[in-house]
Amino acid sequence: MLVSLFLVRTGSIQAQINPYLQTPTPTSVYISWHSNDTAFTKIRYGLSGTNLDQVKTGSFQNIGGKHWHTVKLTGLTPDTRYYYRCISGNDSSAVCPFRSQPFPGTAGRHIRFVIFGDSRYNDTIPSILGQLCQNVQQTLQSKYGTVWYDSVNLVMHTGDIVWTGRDIDRFENEYFSKIANLSCSLPFMVSIGNHEHESAFYFDYMKYEDFTDSAVAKTAYNERFYSFGIAGCKFVVLNSNDKMIGAPIQKTWLNKVLTESEADPVTNLVFTFSHHPWHSEVWTEGDYDSVDVVFYPEFLKFSKMVQYSYGHAHDFELGAIVNTTNTNPLVHDFRTVLAGGGGAELTRFFSGSIDYPEIQETVDDYNYILMDINVDDRSYVAEAYTLGKPEHPLHQVLDTWHFRMNQAPPEKPLAMPVTTTNPLILSASAMSGADSCMSSWFEITGTQGNYSSTVISKLRDKEDIFENTGSPNFIPINKNAGIDLTSLEVPDSILTHGKTFWYRVKYRDDNLKWSPWSDEVAFNNTGIDELDFSSDKFNLSQNSPNPFSTSTVIGYQLKSKAHVSITVLNMFGKEVATLVNEEKPAGEYSVMFTVGQDCSPAGIYLVNMRCDGTSRNRKMLITY
Repeated sequence: MLVSLFLVRTGSIQAQINPYLQTPTPTSVYISWHSNDTAFTKIRYGLSGTNLDQVKTGSFQNIGGKHWHTVKLTGLTPDTRYYYRCISGNDSSAVCPFRSQPFPGTAGRHIRFVIFGDSRYNDTIPSILGQLCQNVQQTLQSKYGTVWYDSVNLVMHTGDIVWTGRDIDRFENEYFSKIANLSCSLPFMVSIGNHEHESAFYFDYMKYEDFTDSAVAKTAYNERFYSFGIAGCKFVVLNSNDKMIGAPIQKTWLNKVLTESEADPVTNLVFTFSHHPWHSEVWTEGDYDSVDVVFYPEFLKFSKMVQYSYGHAHDFELGAIVNTTNTNPLVHDFRTVLAGGGGAELTRFFSGSIDYPEIQETVDDYNYILMDINVDDRSYVAEAYTLGKPEHPLHQVLDTWHFRMNQAPPEKPLAMPVTTTNPLILSASAMSGADSCMSSWFEITGTQGNYSSTVISKLRDKEDIFENTGSPNFIPINKNAGIDLTSLEVPDSILTHGKTFWYRVKYRDDNLKWSPWSDEVAFNNTGIDELDFSSDKFNLSQNSPNPFSTSTVIGYQLKSKAHVSITVLNMFGKEVATLVNEEKPAGEYSVMFTVGQDCSPAGIYLVNMRCDGTSRNRKMLITY
């Protein structure tokens, strides 16, 4: 009889048999379990739950008095569902299904994986890991049906699976028994946490030899960090513990893996994992500057690296690290995801919590992440699920985000003339691109064309979710709600009165790609929006009438012969009319602009005049 929900077990003391899958490849997987019956170790498996016609034997280890049985299944057919039963002497597990991994380059594949971490517990506050894993399975079943394991590839755990790795009993009681509903069908891979204490017990349980670099395997760092691929995805699992994160061998290895992935045409996206954050907004004591010093500079060098996931603090935090070190247009910012709400007691907001600029959302809830990668499209969609708090339980989607490697960045914006100094407001055309606007960045300099040392450099995001409304609903608070990313108000005290400044602006979309910087615009702090044209070669006058509904006249002056281009642009920077495009002698001129079908809707439009590589803008208002 086919066993479908992993609830039926056979044998003498089957409650102890909790299969644990790990280290998957297209043709192999390790299956491990606890059993005190050491007569033999084997797995019966096959393509049908009623005909387990193949047998593979393995061996067991005595780990601190616990008997850990392991069989490595080899020769599997890629991307194929198998059924198996673990057998130790007279003990056996239920019949469980799993699916082997697809080969790299397999067309039409989605790679899906779950992320959570910090599932351990202390002796006073039990973990909710078992409940979380049941909720994960419910979500997977609702999305992919009763054979959900055919559509999901693995679980990535960001460490702290036990309270202390020095206590052997903790592994079965806190980890293996609590995840059994998932681990029997989905491989679990772990980035070691500080609570594991680099213990020998941990490394005896985990079978990462096959994924360890051959040069590293010959050293004391064997299995401490590793990488593996599934279809077009590379998973890079790092060790951020003390004495490990600063080891030169790990940094050298990380650079090697990322360099090889960048050059590999089969690898489309790279995901990195370790236990520690650079910053945690909720638990600032858990901040770990070594992550920023050791890992981030390497991540920023490579275009395929798209997300860094970690734990340590017990909450959910979503951020983005700006790439200012690489001008390659293929390089983008990368996501940071703190998925540390995997079952341990929650880390809650307190007076010492800090709102860090690179983190856009923090919610102190239990949580897990579901990643869905479209391998052919080089893209992913992520969903964060919240289980709420002990006093406010939930199970629903908390947030979503995405990345599309092949999507073009936003278009170059148009910085507007400065027309007011009380207050002084910088403004730009709205972002134009395939995605929605996430951020804007305004910079002011006192030296034309030189932004290496700015007077103001202000990056703002549409979301800054920090803290909540408290009991009873704990609604997250967006401190940037209603923000206008197209403008920036500059405090009068910052800029010297009467001095000329220049500013520029660019936008970042929700795909974490930046537009080019706008052309810079000159202004001074006295309310004049252009330079002194008595010393310039040309001037662009304000149109008249303004506002207007049908037509208006635009005047301009040339001090000497020059090629003139005058165009009308909408607020997205799209050209709607060309009024002048020819060489003109010195003199005063005017040109009429008549509203056409491209001038919809009503609103602010720009007159842009270019002459000898210099540009001037004027705002005009069309009303209907």
